[in-house]
Amino acid sequence: MEHSILNRLSVLPDGVGLIALGVQAYLLFRWLMPDDGYRLPISVLGFVVLASCALYMWYSEKITQKINDLGGWAAAVGVSVLLGALSFGCDMLVGIINYPGLSPFRAATKVGSPFGFVLTVLLCPGFTMVAVAGFIRALVLRGEGDQSSAR
Repeated sequence: MEHSILNRLSVLPDGVGLIALGVQAYLLFRWLMPDDGYRLPISVLGFVVLASCALYMWYSEKITQKINDLGGWAAAVGVSVLLGALSFGCDMLVGIINYPGLSPFRAATKVGSPFGFVLTVLLCPGFTMVAVAGFIRALVLRGEGDQSSAR
């Protein structure tokens, strides 16, 4: 009996983290995409990609050596937002130079390189969403650690 409870508890942090990621993805896709019949399949695909990245980051030894607690995940959120802002700033600068007639935001989305707008979106909101979910997962893990030490 106790073994099945421990198995459920070990799945709880991942489940909560994935739910947090799903809520973020839902809100992002609902805000950004028109409801033209493609929103749901693209949202599901986006969630699957983000969830795969999240699970990889949560269980990769290389990553967990650097980011393994609340502070590490909080720092990852901040760094991803900062890097996303810097990347978007570079996109805007290059876009304004190449497309002087467009607004800075629209020009930034037209920059066509692998390190252009795609990198910006991967950093923020992509990595930011994974980091927020990792932070929430770390909160649950911390709570489980407190409960198990009380026994």
